[in-house]
Amino acid sequence: MNIQLGKSSTPDKLRIYAIGDVHGYLNLMEKLHDKINTDLSKNPIDDYRIVFLGDYIDRGPDSAGCVEFLINLMNNDQRVICLKGNHEDKLLRFLAEPIKLANSFFTYGGVECASSYGVNMTNFSGGESEILLVADELKQKIPARHNQFYSQLFNTVSFGDYMFAHAGVRPGIALGQQSEHDLIWIRAEFIPHQGLYEKVIIHGHSPMYPMEILPNRINVDTHAYETGVLSCLVLEDTDYRVIEA
Repeated sequence: MNIQLGKSSTPDKLRIYAIGDVHGYLNLMEKLHDKINTDLSKNPIDDYRIVFLGDYIDRGPDSAGCVEFLINLMNNDQRVICLKGNHEDKLLRFLAEPIKLANSFFTYGGVECASSYGVNMTNFSGGESEILLVADELKQKIPARHNQFYSQLFNTVSFGDYMFAHAGVRPGIALGQQSEHDLIWIRAEFIPHQGLYEKVIIHGHSPMYPMEILPNRINVDTHAYETGVLSCLVLEDTDYRVIEA
């Protein structure tokens, strides 16, 4: 049976904080996490989850710092969950096939990501030999704990009547049968779809400000690298609200 927002609910006595695309803005992520901690102090609850929806890297100034922050956060709190975004997927594929993925990686924030790991991109012109050198240096400079973080990201997670994925889902396919590619990359087939799903989909990937709240989905990506606003959707019982930094 399909369900719509307003009739959907979290499990009993569980609050969920879902955070949109960070894209290298460590300062915004720190501010938002402080606001979440304040919210938990002012409004205590038996249990909670903090779900980051992916795209921690690229575009912004401190991709490496964002990943380090998340690793420390997860080590200190097992209720923190990190999903894989298409930018994390792209980084891994670039490191495996540098020449093939170079244009896509560097065009959409890879220069900033590599720089945050200490790779000098000042005079980078995009030649094949340079691409291979950058890839080799980036492999050496990404810490082992960061590689482990990237390799262990979840594609999706569900709680109650909500399913969380970076990009969304493919309409017409059961939620339990979605492909990894669609969960972290889909856009054109998903965004305009108005039909209901088995769960309300909570996603990022397709920037929109203010937060896009629809009967079948909520888009938490408020274009932080353009608007300077990083957003968090708070779900509890049948209610929802927004926290911003």
